[in-house]
This record gives sequence, structure tokens and C-alpha cells, in this order.
Amino acid sequence: MKTNKLIMSAMMALTLGGVMTSCNDFDDINNSPLTTGGDKIKPYYSLLSSIKGAQMDPYIGERLFVIEWASAARQDGEDGYNTSIGKTNDGWYGDAFRYISNWMRDANTCIRLIEEPQGTWTAHEKDFYPNLKQMARIWRVQMMAQFVDNFGPAPLNGFQGVNPEFSSEKDVYYWMLAELADAVSNINTEVAPNDDEKKNDPVFAFDAAKWKNYGISLRMRLAMRLSEADPTKAQSEFEAAVAQGSGIKTVDGTAAVQEYDGWSDWSGPMSRSWDIQSMSATMANLTTNFGGTASVDALAKYVKNTNKEEEGKENENRYAEHVKDASTYLGLKFDQHWEPNTDNPTKQLFFDGLPSKVDPRALLYYFLPGDYKNRTQTGYVAYFTNAKAPQVEKLWAKDDQNKTALATVDATYCWNGLTAGYSGDEKATTNGLVSGSDLGGYGYIGTYPALADEYRNSKNKRFFFGPWETYFLLAEAAERGWNVGTTAEAAYYAGIKSSFEYNGIEDLYDAYIASEDYNRVGTSVKWSHTTEPTATSMTVKNGYTGAEETVTYEYPKAANTLYAKVAQTPALNDHLTKIITQLYIANTPYLPQENWSNHRRLGLPFWEIPTSTMSITDMKDWTKDSYKSAQSISLFVQRFKYPSSLSSSDAAGYEKAVSFLKGGVDSNLTPLWWAIGGH
Repeated sequence: MKTNKLIMSAMMALTLGGVMTSCNDFDDINNSPLTTGGDKIKPYYSLLSSIKGAQMDPYIGERLFVIEWASAARQDGEDGYNTSIGKTNDGWYGDAFRYISNWMRDANTCIRLIEEPQGTWTAHEKDFYPNLKQMARIWRVQMMAQFVDNFGPAPLNGFQGVNPEFSSEKDVYYWMLAELADAVSNINTEVAPNDDEKKNDPVFAFDAAKWKNYGISLRMRLAMRLSEADPTKAQSEFEAAVAQGSGIKTVDGTAAVQEYDGWSDWSGPMSRSWDIQSMSATMANLTTNFGGTASVDALAKYVKNTNKEEEGKENENRYAEHVKDASTYLGLKFDQHWEPNTDNPTKQLFFDGLPSKVDPRALLYYFLPGDYKNRTQTGYVAYFTNAKAPQVEKLWAKDDQNKTALATVDATYCWNGLTAGYSGDEKATTNGLVSGSDLGGYGYIGTYPALADEYRNSKNKRFFFGPWETYFLLAEAAERGWNVGTTAEAAYYAGIKSSFEYNGIEDLYDAYIASEDYNRVGTSVKWSHTTEPTATSMTVKNGYTGAEETVTYEYPKAANTLYAKVAQTPALNDHLTKIITQLYIANTPYLPQENWSNHRRLGLPFWEIPTSTMSITDMKDWTKDSYKSAQSISLFVQRFKYPSSLSSSDAAGYEKAVSFLKGGVDSNLTPLWWAIGGH
């Protein structure tokens, strides 16, 4: 009977909606670990399987991490024409549902093997396995949070060995927070793993103190998620988490797993060479003119020169001639090729140079167009036959079959991002910097910054929780007046410093935090500098004639932002905006789901309304005049629809899940309970 219960529990996640893809899946799940012999009964093998799976093989890494999460989080501008305008992909949602369910299943199997042991444990195992159970509970919550923050309502009672029944998001969150509180309180930090056990935990090698800190920080994250929907619960859970311990506060305590090259679960989720992963306009706006470090200095010191012909040559020599003052100059304006129907303050503009100041972390996250003297692996895709992409693009008149150039742009070392919206229409196809290209493919290949090699080559560590996030969570909590044992300012600066340390640029910290420069959306770094930005005179060049003109640059209207729906006083440069902006940049590129969640919760940092020359059919509230009014939650993707495999195989379960959603509507645009407008 116990064995049957375990099989039911282990199958729970995978079979929530009958989401199976092959007989092999079914056979694997029915191969109960309780009925097999030898090493298979080691509980930590099941936890390892969950951790390994959550690294994401290239298939699900591309579909879930890159195309969905990174695009929904506005980190990747390449797929802005898809996810950011509400398009759905039932097959990919089914994949996400199935994969995440498998990861929960494996973590749960580890717990069950300890709760219902078969055979005799050694003296060491009697000490270690109770600790292992708590670690598996923490990891299971991490996986459950991924599920509920993607889809919404989720089943809980499947963990009890019965047929799963969906619960509301509130119930799931309360359960997760209780799980973390109990698991952390039951970890014995005096118990050490043996050498074999250490090798089976790629996160912390079963270091009990580090797992405890992970559980505490994860509890802070999930407690803060309830700040708008259930503020009393959020505060009490957050303060209780702080009382349990410090959480993750050091770089060596980062919850991270090593990537390995090839095609396996260990491969990096962003490793496919055909995914360009160009920078978004959101990221460009946040990082341009941000911080007090000269771009040339950061590039010269921290971007490695890997081109043999250039060895010994100072990096700044080739960058300097491309630098333009981002505090006074906006770039080239192409009003014949880019639509104005977005509230992106840099709409229709292309910065034709290297901004004098850019957040130095962004220069590590993305490589500059044409910077092949530094970057030798990326900058090309398969259908360019491994040739490096061009930096020069032409823009021609609509319906001009001869493609007579109205403008020619050299994008070498230029810093721009793709605006969210639909780019497959007539106007865009004449735009070599977005869709059209004389070489075929997409014009933004080689003309926009794209994800750097370090995050593509599967040699890095993928992080799930970094120390900077703990500090920024503490900063937000203190800013809200919660009792967390620190000031908001101290925690804010500690978070920035932690992020800089993680990226190996500590010596740039002092100049960075002293900066009062506004980025393109009106936010500065310095904590005490909360003066709101005002319209300012800047220089623009006509992209077609080259003529210079002075224009008035308008920052976003604070009262029209999504943040205005939760802020007592709408602002572009208040403390909470600073905190979430820094968290967004620090979490890039490995935590897009968290960046997406923070925007859903607070409307921070500022994201532009999508643009298009055509109607956006999947976003029914969008019109060409939407940008003239205040931002609405219906203009930003909120969740994933449940896959059709759930409704077709478990109609009752599907209907129960949907009944918990706001308005009972299973849509990508339905806000989750904890998000703006969801409660």
C-alpha cells in the first residue's frame, strides 16, 4: 500500500492533466524507487534528478527560458514580437507544464523515500537523511513557485498520495511559506555529508548551513511576492524569515549549478547558437547613462581581448572614437521606419555610437555589435554559415523592390535595444535594423547588442538565488517599514556591492553609487538622490539627412506608469524604483522569471507598451492610441495559459483551476492573485 501511495505521489506532478508524451515517460514514473535494488534507493539521487532537470536541457531551455521567460521579462528583445504581445504556444506551455511537474515529482520522491524508508539506515544516514528531507522540501518549494508563478492555481494534495486537486494561488503560497519555515527550522547545521553524498548535490554539496540560508532567502522572496495582495501576511512571513537567520548574503553562498557543454540537462539554458538573444529596448533604456563609470574604462578593463591579432593593443583605443555623450545626445531618428505608437521614450531612435556611460554589468551581459576582436564565438547564427554578422544595414522605402537605401547605418559598437511589439508588418520589412537585411534573415543580427559568450558557452554557473537579491529584498522590506534589522539604504548599497563582486567589478562600485545621472527612464543610482527628472534639451540627428536638431526629451510620465497603480506617490526615481531597478539588472540574465514577477507585482522597472503598425490580435485592449493613456495590466503578459492537454484529459481539474483565476478566464493576460489587478 505504501508503495502504491508513492507511485501515485510520484506521478502526481506529471499527470496533473495527463501531460505525458511517450510510453517511456509512463514507464519511468511507474518504476518505483521502493521496488528497485542497489544504489537506486538512495534518496538524494531523486533530488539530484530534480536539480539536474531544472537546469533545463536545450529543448526546454530555448522554449521556456529564452523564448518565454526572457522575453516576458524584457531581457531578450528578439522575441518581443511574440511573447510580449500576448501570443500563446500551447505546445510550449505543455512542455513547461510537464517539465516543471517532473522536477517537483523527483523532489517529492526524495522526501517520500525518507518518510517511508525501505531497509535499514546506517548511523550516518540516520543523521543525514532527516537533513536531506528538509533540503528536498526547500527545493520542492522552488519548483512549485516556478509552476504557480507561470500558470497560477496548482495542486497541493498530490503530495499526500491522492488524486490531485487544484488549490488557489493564495493557498499554494501559504503552503509554500509554511513548508519553508518548517524545513529551515528542522535543518541541523552540525550534520555533515560524506564524500559520496557531496558529489550528488551540485548546488551546495549538502552544506546544511548554506541550504538553511537558501530556505530563508527563498521565504523572503515568496513573502515579498504578497506585498500588494496580502500585505499583513507578507510582513509577518518576511520578518519571521529574518528571525530564522541571515539568508544568502555572500557570493560563495549563491545557489548556483555548474553548466556543461553539449546536449543534456546540464547544458546552459541560453546555449543555442541560433537564438540571437538581442538586447531589448527596456534593458537599453535602464542601463544607458546609468552609473558613474565611463564605458570605455569598463570595457578596457573587464572585456577580455581574445583576438590574436589584437593582443597587446589597449581596448580603449578602438572604442574611444565611437563614444558619444549619452547625457546630451539621443542618436539618429528614423520616423519613416519606426512607429511612434509606444510610450518608449527612445522610440524611433538609434544610438549610433557607444554611450559615454553604461551600467558596467550590462557591458558584460551583452557584447557590442562588431566587437569580434573581443568576442569570437557569438555574433553569428547557423544560417550565416558561421560568418560574423554585418554591422552595416540599409533602410529602404516601402514597396521599393530595388531597395534603394534611404539611409545606411554602421552599427559598430552601438548600444540599442529592440522595442517590444509586432515587427513583421510592411513598415518593418523595409527596416534593415529590425526585419529586413540584404543578406537575408533579420537585420538586428550584428546590429544590436546580444547575449555574451559567457552565458552561451555552458561554462558558467547558472544561479537560482544570489546574495544581492537577499539584500534588495531587505531594502524593500525596510523601505516598507518592516522590522528587518537594517536600513533600506544600507541594504540597497549592500545589494549593489554584492552584484558588483559577483561580476568581478568591485573597483567600479564607489563611482557607480555616487552617480546622480538619470538613465533613459528617469532613474539614478545614488540613494539620496530622489529628485524627479524633468524634460531636458538634447541633440538628435535626422537618420536620413544627418541634420542635427535640438529636441525636448520627455521621460515617461510617472502618473501613467503601471507602478502608479500601487504607488502612493507615482515616481520615476523614488527608493522602491531604485531597488527594483537594481534587482532587475543584477538578476540578469539567469532569473528572468523573477524579473517578470517583480514587474507583474509592482510595475517596476518601467517597461514600454508594445508598438505595431497593425492591430495586435492577441492583446485585445491594445490600440494604436494606447500609449497616449495610462499603462494597463492588459498590455503586459501576466501568465501562461494551461495547456490543452490538461483540459482534454482532466476537464474537472481544469475547470477547478480556472475558477480560481480572476474572472474565471484562462488567458495570458489574466493577472495572478498576487499581481497588480489580480486581487
